[in-house]
Amino acid sequence: QWLPLILMIIPLISAVFFLKAKIPEMETPEKTSGAVRFLKNGGVWLCVLGIFLGGAAEVTMAQWASSYIEQALSLPKIWGDIFGVAVFAVTLGLGRSLYAKIGKNISRALFFGAIAATLCYLIAAISPFPVVGLIACAVTGFCVSMMWPGSLIVASDRYPQGGVMIFALMAAGGDFGASVGPQLVGVITDAALENATLLSLAERLALQPEQLGMKLGMIVGMLFPLIAVAVYATYLRSYKKKN
Repeated sequence: QWLPLILMIIPLISAVFFLKAKIPEMETPEKTSGAVRFLKNGGVWLCVLGIFLGGAAEVTMAQWASSYIEQALSLPKIWGDIFGVAVFAVTLGLGRSLYAKIGKNISRALFFGAIAATLCYLIAAISPFPVVGLIACAVTGFCVSMMWPGSLIVASDRYPQGGVMIFALMAAGGDFGASVGPQLVGVITDAALENATLLSLAERLALQPEQLGMKLGMIVGMLFPLIAVAVYATYLRSYKKKN
């Protein structure tokens, strides 16, 4: 019961800071016109897909890194949490802070971030060296840092007339991705413990079934930033065409 009381300090401090922060007013129309036409716009749903993939890529690693480092990489949990999960959080915040300070082209940041995240997922899944896999899990935080909020920036810039509707759609898309990604990895991991073919493969690779399941789950997680590369490439092409 002491842990929630200690963690309660963080939102309390945030509340004090927000009392002093200047938050700009967002002008929104009292009534959204042309809602049906807006929802039929393929570009809107491409933005929703982008934030879905960004949310999935971010939260999948955030939720599974601890178990993956401990079971698949056979590293002590305390070291995995400190140098894996904690550093993931630090690099995630660092990436967003750096973009807020010096970032200019969000489409380019999304595109190259998705490529780097794909490589990190792949390295974490197949590297025979536990330390390398640990570093890949940690660096993923920096790579995916802008994929969720960056997609929202793209959508709001492209469709300022969308008002609250575009924000609602993007919020739903991001949360849906954050739910589907980790759940899918869990399904794949569990399947390795029940499938005879995968059990035989784990034996041939000299891996425990849990290790093989985790590695397969990480490869499935890699699909989210991999698909995002194609989606963000369209953002980048549109940006270059516009400018």
